Amino acid sequence: MIINPYYKRKAMTVNYKLLRTSGKLAQRKALRIVPIKKDVTGIERICQHIQQATTLTTADILGTISALKTELAEELKSGNTVHLPGIGFFSLALKGDMYEDPKTHRHHLRNVAVRKIRFRPDKYFHEALGEMEFENKTYKDGTPSLPMRLTVNAALKELFDESPIITVNDLRRRLNLSSTYAYQLAAQLEREKKIINIGSRYRKIYRKA
Repeated sequence: MIINPYYKRKAMTVNYKLLRTSGKLAQRKALRIVPIKKDVTGIERICQHIQQATTLTTADILGTISALKTELAEELKSGNTVHLPGIGFFSLALKGDMYEDPKTHRHHLRNVAVRKIRFRPDKYFHEALGEMEFENKTYKDGTPSLPMRLTVNAALKELFDESPIITVNDLRRRLNLSSTYAYQLAAQLEREKKIINIGSRYRKIYRKA
């Protein structure tokens, strides 16, 4: 395999948001950092990039990945931890029903199965990331999804503790939502009888239900 010394990937930016925490975590940290996911990169794009950087063909890459998957599975089934230099370590986590033998009082597992495949990055993998650029999108786009119910409940409590009436804009700012999702959330809360509109149809003001 020959590596193309002139091939260089364009540097990209990792975007993130700062979201309010709730529950016990909120007592220690008011905000949490949440990376914004962009695309899911598929094998086609990876093959294209590797082909541009090396002399490997798509068939070479797909064949290697298929063989590597088989070898990984066989080694894990043998109880081994697999180390791919420059990438990381793969190992198994197990689950099962705990059972204590009434005679010997020794513990055993019934219905043992694989809970998940653990991955621990190699330190060289971290180093391969090199210098990265980050951008705070907290106050630009709003959260691209509706928040979890516990987060919403905590935000409602905070808002109504501060004022007897709230608006959609209050929800949007408190939960860092886009305008679209803020109106969707307000409509959902109204249907669930958690808030009551005391304003007009087009200029809604809410009180606690």
